[in-house]
Amino acid sequence: MYPGETGRDLNADPPGWSKPMHSQDLAENRKGVAMNLQTFFIVCVAAIGGAACAAEPQVAGQASGEGLVAVRSSNLDEVTLRPNADLSAYRKVLIDPVRAEVRSDWQKNLNYTRNVSRWVGPEDAKRMAADAAADLESAIAQTYKARGYEIAAAPAPGVLRLTASIADLYVNSPDRYSAWTVKTFTRDAGQATLVLEARDALTGTLLARVVHHGIAREISRINPASDVSNRFWFETLFKRWTADCIAEFEAGRNRP
Repeated sequence: MYPGETGRDLNADPPGWSKPMHSQDLAENRKGVAMNLQTFFIVCVAAIGGAACAAEPQVAGQASGEGLVAVRSSNLDEVTLRPNADLSAYRKVLIDPVRAEVRSDWQKNLNYTRNVSRWVGPEDAKRMAADAAADLESAIAQTYKARGYEIAAAPAPGVLRLTASIADLYVNSPDRYSAWTVKTFTRDAGQATLVLEARDALTGTLLARVVHHGIAREISRINPASDVSNRFWFETLFKRWTADCIAEFEAGRNRP
């Protein structure tokens, strides 16, 4: 016994010494760790599930509030239809002027990658939006005509009113004249979010809504880009999208 250790239990373990754990203690410890991991896993799954539910598109909630029901589509991102509405009964369409908006960061992003002499400005954005709006309006009319529909000039019985819009229009490589000879190559011409709403022209009842994020010319190789090629590939996107919308509208009544 050392000085100052009067009364110390001689059978006690020295300071800092821990007893070795027996097999039973180890098993219980491992069991506790496993239960904690299981609890942690369940909490994570619940949190992810809750976040996923909270992140559902607001469009779906809006559509349900307007009496529309979401249906599955193999070609379009979001399709909502009014139950029991027979859109195939409409053989005339009234097409509203199309609205188009360029994505807010388009000018900043494009100029960051270009020489000052090829920068784009607000006027370029307005020109692109106007061109896209005119091209989509024309594509809708042409595609509906090709499917046997008549283009109406005013609301009337049996007329379906179509209101289309373009959001977040992004053209990857618009032409910009420069003193330097520049050739630009891209994989696709750009992208946009396309929205189409169909209403009864007389009552104004909303019958269908389509929201789709489209890419103009998604191919595997790189190709030269110009304003001419950009408009061509966006027109191709618009016609394909309109044809897909018509197919969904005509099949709507036959859905389960």
